[in-house]
Amino acid sequence: MIDQKTKTNFCIFNYFFFLISLMKGVFPSIVFWVCFSASVLFPFEGLGQKQDFELPFSISSFPQEFLPGWYGNDVRNTVSRIFQASTLGRSDSRALAVQPISSFNGEIWVRLRPSKFENPKVYFWARSLQNGTGSRAAVVYFSWGESLTGVFSGRTLLGSETEFGNENQEYRRFILDVPAELVTLDEVYFKFEILYGQGSGSAARWFLDDFELGELIQDVTPPQVSVVKGYTKNELFLAFNEPIDPVFSLFPLAYRLDDAEPVRISALNDSTVILGFGNNLLEDRDYSLSIRQVPDLEGNFLNDTTVFFWFTDPTDFQFKTLVINELMPAPRPDQDLPNVEYVELFNPKDKEFRLQGLVFSNSRSSSILPEYWIQPGEFVLLAPSNQANQLLEFGSVVSVNPWPTMLNSGDVMTLAFPSEGVVDRLSYATASWRGNEFANGGFSLEVINPFLLCDNSELLRPSTDQLRGTPGRQNSLFSAEVIGEELKIESAYFVHPDQIEVVFNQPFFPIVNSDQVTLSPDLEVDSIWVSSAGKGLQVRLVQPAIPSLKYMLRISLLVTCFGIPIDGELSANLVLAENANKGDLIINEVLFDARVGDPKFVEIYNTTDKYLSLESWALANLNDSGLPNQIRVFGTKGSMLGPGEFLAISTDSNRLRLAYPKSAEGALLQIPSLPSYPISGGTVVLISNKGEEVEKFSYNPKMHHPLIRNTKGVSLERISSKTAGEVASNWQSASGSEDYATPGRKNSVALSDEFESTLIQIEPQVFDPEGNFGQTFTTIRYELDQPGWVGSFSIFSASGHLVQTLSQNQVLGTSGIYTWTGTDLSGARVRPGYYVLLVELFDLAGKTTVIKKLVVVGSRL
Repeated sequence: MIDQKTKTNFCIFNYFFFLISLMKGVFPSIVFWVCFSASVLFPFEGLGQKQDFELPFSISSFPQEFLPGWYGNDVRNTVSRIFQASTLGRSDSRALAVQPISSFNGEIWVRLRPSKFENPKVYFWARSLQNGTGSRAAVVYFSWGESLTGVFSGRTLLGSETEFGNENQEYRRFILDVPAELVTLDEVYFKFEILYGQGSGSAARWFLDDFELGELIQDVTPPQVSVVKGYTKNELFLAFNEPIDPVFSLFPLAYRLDDAEPVRISALNDSTVILGFGNNLLEDRDYSLSIRQVPDLEGNFLNDTTVFFWFTDPTDFQFKTLVINELMPAPRPDQDLPNVEYVELFNPKDKEFRLQGLVFSNSRSSSILPEYWIQPGEFVLLAPSNQANQLLEFGSVVSVNPWPTMLNSGDVMTLAFPSEGVVDRLSYATASWRGNEFANGGFSLEVINPFLLCDNSELLRPSTDQLRGTPGRQNSLFSAEVIGEELKIESAYFVHPDQIEVVFNQPFFPIVNSDQVTLSPDLEVDSIWVSSAGKGLQVRLVQPAIPSLKYMLRISLLVTCFGIPIDGELSANLVLAENANKGDLIINEVLFDARVGDPKFVEIYNTTDKYLSLESWALANLNDSGLPNQIRVFGTKGSMLGPGEFLAISTDSNRLRLAYPKSAEGALLQIPSLPSYPISGGTVVLISNKGEEVEKFSYNPKMHHPLIRNTKGVSLERISSKTAGEVASNWQSASGSEDYATPGRKNSVALSDEFESTLIQIEPQVFDPEGNFGQTFTTIRYELDQPGWVGSFSIFSASGHLVQTLSQNQVLGTSGIYTWTGTDLSGARVRPGYYVLLVELFDLAGKTTVIKKLVVVGSRL
């Protein structure tokens, strides 16, 4: 008896002898055939009873037929018990499937007529597919009987107890002899039993296809090449139309690609080999592959064959070669679609790709995709391996294990190839569903146009299909034209001294090189990457920028989502803003009693000659304990205020412009809400980006000019930026000649920053309390050489009578202001004419200084 190893070695020796003889022009005749004498199989000719399971099953259980001559103990139209499986048969055809569970073992009977044949045999194809994560196999027995309800004998295990394990298998052919005592009968019954195997958890699902009763005849047809195509950048996929010899098909001498032999060969399955070469093959090029003397399992040699083919690498993944086209992050059990998370991929290119090796991930976990060839224009669903079968009716499904579970509230799904980088990325958030009805779950998120070459996250919408999703087919919201605006820069700012962020009005093709971005004055660009859901660029600089220096940013050769280059360049001014110190940003104007329908506002002012960052700055009020309350952040990322600039913050910028036409060109900022600033009085608090209270202003209606009868719509303006905001006399009503408010521009009552050499300065020296011309009050400003002076400020008439006391024996600082609104001690308006300001100052040494200044109260002529 010759063992298998001896036969194999003998065959290898004779194969080399065979090839050498051919090279010498001698045919070695019969010696080579010895290698195959022990393993010849004779396939069936299609003469007998056949069943390919393509016809619909009748939902009829034993003893009724579900197909002619076929019976099952529990036939259903769902993916359980005995059922018909679409696309899971051989060559993606239909098949018979059985799902054994703890309470169910499948039984199938087949009515046969063996008397038609001299040597009848049963042959069929079977396999198992993984179901859940259990370890149980589907254990299959067969037996024979003379009647449907009679005794069945010869119960035999098909293969072994682990033949059909809980795993994804390829179909295998099985051949069974009809028992001799039954061969001459006109009717016999063949029985399958599919049992729930030993182990833990779920059991495998068992599939049967292309069942036939017939006779065996010898195969004398040589194998043929059915497919030659790229497998990787240096490998070829070579498939034959039948199983080939597992030893001789792996010899390099049997193949030649142009002038090169393969450096490695591996068998993908019994009819397919992978040929590996030392050098990468060229994309989109014609090649010729010569194949010779490859036998099938019966010793039939392939005739020397040369195949010409066009090479493309199915693993040449670039950005957007595959598209994440639809997501179902939050399925629901009460909907038409299965309660299964899925991600739909779409191939928008004109070539096929291999999914194997792609990394599919979310923000927390990842999984490597298995072997699957996705064709041009094809949709394929990725789903958890233990639930993937529930989506089979919607098209091609790839089981993923482990599954990166998607967060309902938002996540980032990425498809990447380790050697090429990101193939596609899609992020979503609660806002992506665009409404409470959709956000409650059960709706998929669809990409509007998978052919766009940009990040589609901004274009995600909930499905409008009646099923609430479109797995395996074109999205319900598909639109060929979704971006019509011209690509523009919305903002550009420094994130750090050596990093810039540029935000555009829409996504763009995310491949941008460093030489496409320039800055002047010259700053060298180090690297660039795309951010902000495909609408932004992050620019890393070699050296840091200079604070408060203006730069011009220019970006050229950008490409739109449709692959169209943009003419010219896009540009933006940007400045590296500096952090503000205390006193650099101040509260400058407040409108707390707005007219009906108009917004309140708070204005801030940059007192420096620097550009100051506003990022994370906020407004607040005070609670009953005197602590900041109702904090409202107004400073967004990259926002700043230039030297000497004003910014009015309100809840409606457009309405504010209409209310105060002279300030229509003022700098206004709209935020969703302001802290509560009651009409009766309150406190405005300015909070820095570090959370510190940098300034407070406590206001009340009595601070308005006493002659203004109706203060609604009248703001309080700061008189001097150098005097503390807490000083009540540093605030006055805005001028009526300036609309009673100046949001976003210089205050109508602001003092000049210049101060005369004298200790006391009056501005203006002539004023009209009724506002017929100029200001309605005058300001008395002092500057002293040292603190600790005590002073009294009084107003006298020309005849020497005391009219008003502004302060009496008050300890003074080094500077300060007082205001006089043209009223006397009783609050009545004084007559027009000349008045004298008397200032009496006493220093620490007892020295007395008396200063007199003329003030004129005017009136309409």
